[in-house]
Amino acid sequence: MKRTALIFLFVITFQFVFAQKRLSFAERLNTLEGVEVEVIPSFDSLYQTFKISIEQPIDHNNPEDGVFLQKIYLSHFDLNQPIVLVTEGYQAKHNYLTEPAQLLNANQIIVEHRFFGESVPDSLDWTKLTTFQAASDHHRIVELFKEIYAGKWISTGISKGGQTTIYYRYYFPDDVTVSIPYVAPLNIEQEDPRINLFLRNVGTPECRAKLLGFQRKLLAKETEILPLLKRFKEQNNIVFTQSDGLVFEFAVLELPFTFWQWAPFSCKSLDDVENSAGALFHKLKKAGILNAFSVESQSYYLPFLVQAYQEIGYYNFDVDSLKSQLNYVTDPSNAVFLPDSLRLPYLDNQMEKVHHWLENNGNNFLYIYGELDPWVSTSPNPDSRTNALKMVLPGGSHATRLKDFTEKEQKRAVDLIKSWLDEKE
Repeated sequence: MKRTALIFLFVITFQFVFAQKRLSFAERLNTLEGVEVEVIPSFDSLYQTFKISIEQPIDHNNPEDGVFLQKIYLSHFDLNQPIVLVTEGYQAKHNYLTEPAQLLNANQIIVEHRFFGESVPDSLDWTKLTTFQAASDHHRIVELFKEIYAGKWISTGISKGGQTTIYYRYYFPDDVTVSIPYVAPLNIEQEDPRINLFLRNVGTPECRAKLLGFQRKLLAKETEILPLLKRFKEQNNIVFTQSDGLVFEFAVLELPFTFWQWAPFSCKSLDDVENSAGALFHKLKKAGILNAFSVESQSYYLPFLVQAYQEIGYYNFDVDSLKSQLNYVTDPSNAVFLPDSLRLPYLDNQMEKVHHWLENNGNNFLYIYGELDPWVSTSPNPDSRTNALKMVLPGGSHATRLKDFTEKEQKRAVDLIKSWLDEKE
């Protein structure tokens, strides 16, 4: 009797395994719980690519409170290769292959951040837009796909996506083996003063003086420039969320941050700007700041602002040298662009807890930054307490990637990542 039962069990197990092997990869995806799978065109013949919707609890602490569908993109290469989890900080607009996935011949999953793009609940409870809830989204996705993939996991993200990579590892330190945040700030106050301190010292004194002089010239011509701003709006079908005067002055205050973050023009080019309203305004437009104050842009970034002032922090503006020229800005804080109803209580000390954990437990982290990017001012600084590596590109901006470093430095980074992946768990 026992022998018959064992044979029966063996046959059933064999049939199940055989059936699993006969399933196509897309069919295997459809066996996962709570997913909707769509095959999409691939960017590379080596990859099968899918757009997938995954059912997520709005509140992971109370799953019975409702669900929403979270969008991910899956690029499948090989079941036994590593898997790169891309923790987007905003909307995931399209599928693409990240630097870590290319370097490691890895599979990849891009996760759209909750409350952005298509990953939005029917009813927005903004108190559920926290780092813990987002990290729990990522944890559930990894747990789900570990049913399919046997390889090790790497998480990565850029800018706010890099922040998300850090937070995810903090809440679920054993989910992935390696974390690679790019140009990711780690603010420890609601408006972190380290950013303005950085802007007072970055670059050369000559360049900072030219930028300040440019700001002063713009504000001195404000009366003449505002009609030009109005015409700019009309020609480009832009509607601002605030008055033209407030938008103009905030754009002027934003100039140093944007200049060092992206280098939209050279410091030397400021020498050639004529002291006329038209020439000054043309140069301001070239910085690409004005569109950020449009209804469309503000709507897109609204969830970020909620997060910034509820938990993850942001920055305000240093007006000491310009205050006497400001006619509209009375509160030099980005919170001006956040509706009063969405100014939620700040979760004090949460980011300090993350910072403390990184300093003492943040192993297998590769941090990548540009020297001139203001966000490097609030970046983690690993020391001998962890095995993390921080790479800062001389003269680098917010666009800094591993490929921008020397071949020797790139090799060192890739070898380190592979050594972490080879470690026994």
